[in-house]
Amino acid sequence: MGSKKGFSYSYDEEKIKAYASLAAKEKLEWLYEANQFSKKAIKGKTRKVWEAFRAGTI
Repeated sequence: MGSKKGFSYSYDEEKIKAYASLAAKEKLEWLYEANQFSKKAIKGKTRKVWEAFRAGTI
């Protein structure tokens, strides 16, 4: 078989229910904050490698 690329993750039922109970505004705020953190924490070559990994090209 070929090598696997990319990644995956899962959440338990409790976390899914907690997220589902959030209001739309709270979900968008969480997403915005996570995005801002990623932009600050991951830069340059590391960001390019990270994006390639997420895309499954490495």
